[in-house]
Amino acid sequence: MNNKDIIQSVSQKAALTKQATEQLLRTTVQIITDTLKDGGDVKIQHFGSLEVRPHQARTIVNPRNGQKTEIPAKDVWTFKANPRLKDAVNGK
Repeated sequence: MNNKDIIQSVSQKAALTKQATEQLLRTTVQIITDTLKDGGDVKIQHFGSLEVRPHQARTIVNPRNGQKTEIPAKDVWTFKANPRLKDAVNGK
């Protein structure tokens, strides 16, 4: 399912115009992005939670030639599905 499919489905189920639905989707994604960028967590009831976790810098070694490479520190986002979502996907 892509953005176009989501907009079509939501606009039909919520009786909204496609333009209003597209604006709502863009705004929602922007709010989630801004929250994660600022270090906050996003929890959506019955769906799951998104959070940003820091990964420390580390050194790895290439097993073929023994060359060491530095991996810089970075923040990564993670998603944890709500148990209701897991059950729905698994047919329970």
